[in-house]
Amino acid sequence: MYIASFDIFDTVLTRVAGEPKTIFLLLGKQLNIQSLIKCTPEAFVNARIQAENLVYRNIGEKCSLEKIYIELAIKLRLTAEQSQVIMQKELAIESQLLQPIPIAKEIIRTARNQKQQIMFVSDMYLPSEFLKQQLLTHSLWEDGDLIYVSNEYGKSKPSGELFREIIKIHHVPPHQILHHGNDLISDIKGGKKAGLQVKHFTETALNKYEKILEYYSYATEGLSSVMAGASRLTRLQNPTSSLYQKGLQDVALGVIAPTLIGYVLWILQQSKMMNLKRLYFVSRDGEILLAIAKKLADKLKIDCELCYVYGSRIAWNLPALASLNNQEAIKFLKRSSWLLDTTGNVSIHEFLARVGIVPEEVNDHLTKIGFTQQDWLKILNYREQNKLHSLIENEEFREIIFEKAYQAKQVLEQYLDQEGLLDYTSKGLVDIGWLGSSYDSLAAILNTHDAKLDAGFFFGIKKNNNNQQIDHKKGYFFDERQQIGFKQFLPNYGIVPLEMFCTAEHGTVISFREENGQIKPVFRKECNQKVIDWGLPFVRKSIDCFIDNLLLDETLVNPGADVREATADVLKCFWLNPSEIEANTWGNFPWEKGHSETTESLARSYNLTDILQSFLTRKLPDNQNIWFQGSITKSSPMIRIGIEGFIKYQDLLSSIKSKFIGLTHCTNSP
Repeated sequence: MYIASFDIFDTVLTRVAGEPKTIFLLLGKQLNIQSLIKCTPEAFVNARIQAENLVYRNIGEKCSLEKIYIELAIKLRLTAEQSQVIMQKELAIESQLLQPIPIAKEIIRTARNQKQQIMFVSDMYLPSEFLKQQLLTHSLWEDGDLIYVSNEYGKSKPSGELFREIIKIHHVPPHQILHHGNDLISDIKGGKKAGLQVKHFTETALNKYEKILEYYSYATEGLSSVMAGASRLTRLQNPTSSLYQKGLQDVALGVIAPTLIGYVLWILQQSKMMNLKRLYFVSRDGEILLAIAKKLADKLKIDCELCYVYGSRIAWNLPALASLNNQEAIKFLKRSSWLLDTTGNVSIHEFLARVGIVPEEVNDHLTKIGFTQQDWLKILNYREQNKLHSLIENEEFREIIFEKAYQAKQVLEQYLDQEGLLDYTSKGLVDIGWLGSSYDSLAAILNTHDAKLDAGFFFGIKKNNNNQQIDHKKGYFFDERQQIGFKQFLPNYGIVPLEMFCTAEHGTVISFREENGQIKPVFRKECNQKVIDWGLPFVRKSIDCFIDNLLLDETLVNPGADVREATADVLKCFWLNPSEIEANTWGNFPWEKGHSETTESLARSYNLTDILQSFLTRKLPDNQNIWFQGSITKSSPMIRIGIEGFIKYQDLLSSIKSKFIGLTHCTNSP
């Protein structure tokens, strides 16, 4: 007779939380809400763990849940009746949190088909009948299966004694038992001690991001722990077929999902506190945020109308000019976040397109400042861009812009009315960030119709000379205007990874048009095919599954808990220390720079020429890299060593320079 033996926890069943002890935190919260304990949830966790440890010290492997609760009753001054009630609640939560592991189901099914005896072996304080019921619930148990639990035999797996007891009971040679388990000591070494064949099941181990989330379990009232659990369970339910998919999945589940879900939970909580009836998610960043919000609102039974509104700086800023007086309009035109934005590859054609103008319409003005028709499509250098910017000072040129603005405003107003933005319903706007210029543009237009935006919810708000200290904008991760939040957690506020995470499947909205009685958006490109081909649908599907697996029972976790520090750490782990697989996968993301939709890879590997040039110029070549750490990780091992050497060389030069300046200062001092 051949026996297929299986550990239970994290081999065939797993909890939808990071570490086993988290169940005590969730239980403690529930007991605290129901006034069944007089201590904090955190104090309950410590008492529960201490009670278990004490029982193990006193009676060893015969430690059972019944015995643990006798000790816990003494520690927490509980009556026998109270102790029984709490113990049953622990069992109920265990049952609620347990989920089957698909790959284990397949292994068990294969063993059954081969007529092997199925056996479950667990080092656990829980009763075998309870465990059997969980296996039955998840279609893992069939008549004729066997179960052995350490507390009922007084023998453990790590010592090999529980396995030897099984061998003795069934009179079977050890080599005819194949034991599957996740624990290296209990399952693998313990099984080998008894002479069993063993198979290490490693898939349920928390990955680097899940470990970070679990670390913040107490600080987030268990929310980051159930995020870790949702990530792990989704991985187990959706095995990847390639390293490329693994790179996408690990970041989608361990970084993007926790970060964006934390943000959206905050938005929903804020809108509920403000009694907002409608939330508008601005394209394109809002596409994924709206999808997340709909699933979370459904889970939390939040009654708020969630809408997608098409817009962009290009589509909204120009019409907004027509809502301002002349002085305000000129100031608005000079904003660095719109017409004078120099990021990306700027041509005359692209610059004028921001205000709905084609070069032919202003050819005379271009000629006067030295541009010919041959210059219209070329990429301008910094000096040429400044020369082009001088057009704003020309009153005739501004009048052309204002005429375009008036025309665009008429169509946009029809679209806003169609989408309900001009009515008097209390409403908020959701946009990823960063200066809030799109919000300001929309608010200006709404103001001319006696309508308003009651709030703007941004991931982060940067400070500049145009935005105000006091307005209706709220920043989730940081608000630089008020000097609050996590603005220093990543270079340049983490704008690049956040915008990458919120990319959309459609192109930039550039204007609006009437079609069959409806106002519809006009896209620069209907479909964002490059990002779809890169893997966006796979990332979105992973996040959807994550939310499905996320425990948000408000009697167990606090959906409103602050997870910013936890998500800041997973963001830093990814962005500043990516694995080679992640750097290759996410480094190939087709990044759009500036206002244009011309794309380039997020990270390009360095080569030997770059290293040699670095030592000659004392500067690492830009190499068109947007993600520096990704570029380093993508490079070959020898090139990485060269880059590290150059950085040390730079540090040495800086140190020598500082000491020299210090000595010079001392010498020149009187």
